[in-house]
Amino acid sequence: MFSLTGKACVVTGASRGIGRAIALAFAEQGADLLLAARSRNDLEEVGQLIEARGRRAVTQVTDVTNLDQLRAAAAACVTHLGKIDVWVNNAGGFTAAAGSSSEWLDATPAGWEAMLRLNLTAQVFGAQAAARVMRSQGTGGVILFLSSIDSLYAAPGGEGIYGACKAALNNVTQTMAVELGQHRIRVNAIAPAVVETPLTAPWLATEEDRRSRAAFYPLGRIGQPADVAAAAV
Repeated sequence: MFSLTGKACVVTGASRGIGRAIALAFAEQGADLLLAARSRNDLEEVGQLIEARGRRAVTQVTDVTNLDQLRAAAAACVTHLGKIDVWVNNAGGFTAAAGSSSEWLDATPAGWEAMLRLNLTAQVFGAQAAARVMRSQGTGGVILFLSSIDSLYAAPGGEGIYGACKAALNNVTQTMAVELGQHRIRVNAIAPAVVETPLTAPWLATEEDRRSRAAFYPLGRIGQPADVAAAAV
């Protein structure tokens, strides 16, 4: 892993699962954190764990689908930590909107829009807010997207809209990397398969569920948040 000493990092969806693991891993490597998510209590718990590691943690209650709140998170990082060096677009997943996780024949415009806003629009404009700060700083930076294995192959059985959003995000990642390179801003994405988090708990509810999922992967096990965090660092 690389040292992040002195770096100011923003992680969205930092209250649990992969985002929580990334935030803690960054702190272990010396970073100070702006933690953004919807749950204040969970954010404060993660913040306390980071401070126990001797790093600074600022919590910002944020619904990433509200672009004003997303931009406010970027501004808060500058206010409290002085800069933004790394921005991790982790928040995403399925939504409660009708049809948002249905098969294509049952999908609804409302579900489509909700999934797009959470898994693409929020990612793009979160990255934009961070990149504008990084450009003005003149010291470069890193923007990291959380994509998905569903972006790389057909994802039937209720994951099609999610996969389509993540496939678009892959193109966004590549295009931003080219456009922002002149400002020394690196842009990349991690595309994990199923990782054991609160989001995926329904898919791993029984031992048979876990065995069938694990059998699909060469390592023969379900991914853990720490696996993704290690890649992020």
